[in-house]
Amino acid sequence: MEEMATNIGKTFVWHEVYGPNRDGIIEFYTKALDFGTEKMPMGEMGDYHMLTRNGKAVCGVFDTSSAEMKDVPPHWATYLAVDDVDARLEKCTSMGAKLIVGPMEVPTVGRMALIQDPFGAHLWLFKGE
Repeated sequence: MEEMATNIGKTFVWHEVYGPNRDGIIEFYTKALDFGTEKMPMGEMGDYHMLTRNGKAVCGVFDTSSAEMKDVPPHWATYLAVDDVDARLEKCTSMGAKLIVGPMEVPTVGRMALIQDPFGAHLWLFKGE
């Protein structure tokens, strides 16, 4: 299991949970499943809220109640580590995937793009800075 966890952790490198009530999400996961929480200042974008385990951030929390996110359903998102976001994006779209968001740079974090695979599932392609 430890080897499997290491391989998964190096492949699926980040997660986010999206829903219409960020504070409610944080309350649920901290009280029901013993996560901690912390915020990371992101300048004009506001604070990035995260759930933690053993004092380490393990996933982000997004509130979808804003007008620009009104059509985003509650869900978990996962980030897949890739060697080159743009090259992998080109390969994915050539095989029927659709670009949903990006590609974009997040300062001090990395480059990412959200795709929808040919079967309808969403996945973030990610290369850390």
